[in-house]
Amino acid sequence: MMVTLRMHDLVAVPDMSPLDIDVAVGATVALIARPRPATAVARVVAGLAAPVTGRILVGGRDVTDLPPLRRRIGYVPAGGALLPHLTVGRNISYGQRRRRWVRDVAEGWAAALVDRLELAPTLGLRPHLLSEAQRFRVALARAMACLPEVLVVDLPAPVDGVFLPDLLQRTAPPDAPGVTVLLCSAEEEVLTGVTERVPLVDDVPPGPVQPAARA
Repeated sequence: MMVTLRMHDLVAVPDMSPLDIDVAVGATVALIARPRPATAVARVVAGLAAPVTGRILVGGRDVTDLPPLRRRIGYVPAGGALLPHLTVGRNISYGQRRRRWVRDVAEGWAAALVDRLELAPTLGLRPHLLSEAQRFRVALARAMACLPEVLVVDLPAPVDGVFLPDLLQRTAPPDAPGVTVLLCSAEEEVLTGVTERVPLVDDVPPGPVQPAARA
C-alpha cells in the first residue's frame, strides 16, 4: 500500500492515547474523536502546534518539525477561519501568494476550483455575506488551491448542504489518484460516505463507530 500520510505514536495533547494511522494515496480516513482532541490532532498534523510525542510523515518525508508552509498539507479548520477583511477571491488565493512554487505550477487551478465548487458569484463578497455551506467551500478551495499532498479537514458538526465525499471528488487535481484526506469528526452525518474510520482510544463518542480497514 502506498501511504501519503503516516502518524506514528502521535500524541497531540497530554493524556491522549498515541495514534498510529496510515492514509493511503487518494484515500479518506476519519479520526473519530470529540471536538477538542480532534482539533488538537488536526492542528498538530497541519503544523500549527507541536506534538507532545510522535512523528508525522507525508509521502515518506518527516514533516514533524517543519513549518506549515513546507509540509504540503492543506487545512480546513473548524468554522473555515476565513479572513473577514478579504473577499472570497482573495481568501482563496491567500495561500498561493505565500507559496511561490505553487504560483509556478498551479496557474488556473484556483479558477478551476472556483468553477467546480460553484463559487464564481461570491468572489467579490466578504465571508459574512455567505451561507455556512459557501464558507466551507471557500475554505476548501483555499486549502486545495495550494495543491497539497494531504488535506486535513476539522469538521466537528455537520454543515447543511455539505456532503464531503462529493466536494473532495470535485477538488481532486486532474491526472491525480484523488486527494489524501484526514477527516476529524465524531458526527455520523459528517462521516456519511467515509468507510475507513479510526476511533481515538479513550475518547470514543457515544453511538456506533465503524472501525477502519487497517492494512
